[in-house]
Amino acid sequence: MAFVLLSTDPMEADAAMAAAGLPTPALHLSLDDIPDNKKRGSGVWLQEVAQRLKLRTNQLLLVGTTRWDWLTGINAGVAYIHANWASQVRDAKRMDALSASDPDGVAELLEHFFLPEPHWTFAEDSTGRAMRIRSLLPPNVRFPHAADRTFELQDVFTRGRTITIGNQDARDILMLRLLSSAYLDGTLPGRSLFCVYPSSNVGKVSAQLAGFLEKAKVMVGSYYKEDLLERAIAAPDTSIERVKRNRGEARTADISIAAQTRTVRINPRHRGKLDGKTVVVFDDFTTEGTSIEWARALLLNAGAAEVIALTVGKYGSRHTRYDLRAGAAINPFDVNNLTAADFLQTTCAGRTGQGPTASLTAAAKHFIAAAELQTAAQSPLAGSENGQEARLQPPAGRRSPMTAYKIARQRHLADMLTHLQQRAYPLVWRGEYLIPAGRTTTTALWWIALPGQVEHWYDTGEAERLVSGICLAAGIIWEPVAAPGGASQLAEALARMGQRRDA
Repeated sequence: MAFVLLSTDPMEADAAMAAAGLPTPALHLSLDDIPDNKKRGSGVWLQEVAQRLKLRTNQLLLVGTTRWDWLTGINAGVAYIHANWASQVRDAKRMDALSASDPDGVAELLEHFFLPEPHWTFAEDSTGRAMRIRSLLPPNVRFPHAADRTFELQDVFTRGRTITIGNQDARDILMLRLLSSAYLDGTLPGRSLFCVYPSSNVGKVSAQLAGFLEKAKVMVGSYYKEDLLERAIAAPDTSIERVKRNRGEARTADISIAAQTRTVRINPRHRGKLDGKTVVVFDDFTTEGTSIEWARALLLNAGAAEVIALTVGKYGSRHTRYDLRAGAAINPFDVNNLTAADFLQTTCAGRTGQGPTASLTAAAKHFIAAAELQTAAQSPLAGSENGQEARLQPPAGRRSPMTAYKIARQRHLADMLTHLQQRAYPLVWRGEYLIPAGRTTTTALWWIALPGQVEHWYDTGEAERLVSGICLAAGIIWEPVAAPGGASQLAEALARMGQRRDA
């Protein structure tokens, strides 16, 4: 990864980047370096960057602070992140964009969305047919959304449930990963048209897909046309028929491509507006490919230059191409009464894999841990009967510094707290032993001050949960020692940690 600095006026780029805590830029361009002195807002700025660094524009990511920066990204087809902490935009209405509240937010978007290599569960390029297909994930994958709970894709895109991963919407995470992968893959060209393949009901599209794309369309300066493809006549619900098939039940409804031809068309209001366009068709799932193949037939017959199909999930490992036979004709702006015999069918395997399952799982765990950490920072005494003020003062009893550890569990926790404080996370900690008033047994108190917080005390279990969350967010493999916390339990914990590192 390299940094580039863009400025209207010439400046000492190395010094400016150093002052911001960033590396020396690989390139600095000012207005004098731009062909024809095009002002900010023109995509020429980023085209010049790509040319000088010998990159494609979809290998660039623009971080900016003004509306002109935003327009520069849009006009170059380059993904844009708005730096809210330095924003110079007074009114951000009609300025939909990815944004970050601080530099760490930019790093988070890079790490989980724009730096990973794009991986697909299914991909096929049919250059001669002017079609490309990308499916992100297998249908049966599950992701964590809480410490001990998981969800499947159908929960979000079929059942319409709102699933939260930490503080993030699961739909947004999955859709952003779909878009960022397509962007890096070159299958999300700028100035394209976005649409959603219609659901089985007349006039309906997936609310989950449409709700995201309405704002995400500007990611590469594209346009979302909700009514481009429309279901003119109700059709069987393919998700229900798919469930029947998986259960071994007999299917009673026609879900062949013939059913699509009789019910789906291009809205006539788009007549004459598709010539030479690239249209990106989104769908939640694809199986044999009848829906996206019919979308291709309609759009190419209406003048589109290329059709790109992007789906969240893919059932099966094969795709069926449907090409109209000689003599068969369609009207793309009306429903068509065709049969399967009107199409030449060819089964293709494409390129298959597991998609980004592992990295998305890691991203989900990161967002869960980040939310837990935020909660701990805001209210480190969750569950305390006495409230936050009580944890600022120690319980009554006789206290002594934790200069030596009584059990291996305590030493293991203390070692990680020290590691975090010195190398990985800006917390401050100290330990004490307490003999509560009226008792003879000793209790460990862990005084921890999180960033921007005064110190509070935690018992051992609470401190271990806090440290586990910080380690998960920081990408550190660590787990606490189980009770009773002796040497054998420590050895078991260390062995499990070693296995996780080797996995």
